Amino acid sequence: MLDSVPFLIASYAAMSAGMSLAVRKVSPTMGPRLRHLFAGAAPLAVLLAIRLEGGPSTTLDGMDLLGAGGLLALGVATSSLVGKFLPSRKAGESQLPSR
Repeated sequence: MLDSVPFLIASYAAMSAGMSLAVRKVSPTMGPRLRHLFAGAAPLAVLLAIRLEGGPSTTLDGMDLLGAGGLLALGVATSSLVGKFLPSRKAGESQLPSR
């Protein structure tokens, strides 16, 4: 897909972790399974858009799709690990306590 595989893997894991934390902060009522799936798949859309940007007739090969599946699994696993260390908040925890 891209030239530097270690950079691609590291940046994808960082994007998934950041997306998981952002979704946790913005939408505390979203369940952890949906959050992990969203955080694992959202960076893939950016990566495939970069890959398909090249020309008027760009195709994805089988290895591109296999690599995308591996990155999707990496993203979901990274988001799950972030979720273990920083679990999602409950809906009432974001409110200020009353006196």
